[in-house]
Amino acid sequence: MKKLLVMMAVLYSGIVGAQPFSAYTTVRQEFYVFDNGAMIKLEGFLPTEYKVGRSAVAYLDNQRVFKVFRDGASTVVNDQFTSDFDVSDNLVLYRSANAISVIDGSDVVLLSRLCDRYALGDSVVLFYDLNRQSFNGYYNGKITEMEGFLNIGANDFKFDSTVKASDNIGAYINFNDQFKVFYNHTVEALESQAPKEFQVGRNTVGYIDINNIFKIYHKGHVYTMDPFRPRSFMVGDDVVAYVGNDGYFKIFYDGNLYTIGYYEPKYKVADRIVAFADPNGFFKVFHEGEQTVLDNYYPEKIQAGYNSVAYVNKANVLRMFSKGKVYDVTTMSLYDMRLDYDVLQYKVGFNAFKMFYNGEYY
Repeated sequence: MKKLLVMMAVLYSGIVGAQPFSAYTTVRQEFYVFDNGAMIKLEGFLPTEYKVGRSAVAYLDNQRVFKVFRDGASTVVNDQFTSDFDVSDNLVLYRSANAISVIDGSDVVLLSRLCDRYALGDSVVLFYDLNRQSFNGYYNGKITEMEGFLNIGANDFKFDSTVKASDNIGAYINFNDQFKVFYNHTVEALESQAPKEFQVGRNTVGYIDINNIFKIYHKGHVYTMDPFRPRSFMVGDDVVAYVGNDGYFKIFYDGNLYTIGYYEPKYKVADRIVAFADPNGFFKVFHEGEQTVLDNYYPEKIQAGYNSVAYVNKANVLRMFSKGKVYDVTTMSLYDMRLDYDVLQYKVGFNAFKMFYNGEYY
């Protein structure tokens, strides 16, 4: 019994502290994945396509066999039947003919046998089932019917314009122009008329209503932020950055509002990160309520996602902000770089791939 409890504790700690993945192909067309500090060769031939999630790497191999790498092993999902697939933090979604399914943890869930449109978040999927003629939301193992009706037209439920999903939430405009949110298995009407614009992030929806009032839905509450349309806004995970009609740059984070200054900066929101130029032109990041200075200028090219930002500065230093800390990773000339969640992958030679994660080199 003690041995069983110890094994369960070890497995649980491994899942909780699971390190994000990265993946790459070599000049020899071999396919490698970075997993928990190890470079693992998955395929000897170039995959047709691959995508990196936080808990899995999904790919079509050279013969278009669909496979998923997780928990240290690559598993065949199906053989030459997958036409499309996508990954997020917790889900792998794939299409076989007209059917869509998700791999959620150890479960494979068939969402619809006939589906022509869907939106994927980290743990939520919004989709239209043609057989049942219903619009549905999937979250945490459960499918919820959100709208049921006889038929829809080509202009109804245009995904990426009238339907958006992100992380654990989805928002959509239904066929009666009502604006609704799907959150924690519950559908809630936010507005009786369609908003002029909206964006979604974890626990959060930012939108401009029919009267040009700027509002934020966050964890079940609607906040009226500005009686006038903002000049711009971007939504991330529990965070919304915007330039108000009054000219002030502000950041809403987890129910609190931070006024940065009276100016209209360059800025970018990605997951939990807001990267922006401060009133003096300095490059800063806002992360979990804290501001950190990275440089004395705002770089033209940055990569941002999850808890991290990476860029090459004027001194040719690859600099990275991650989870509140700043790292000067390398001064070597780079062939390429990419950010997979908080894993920084960079190429310093013709075929030399390196990884940097959580302050450690691999």
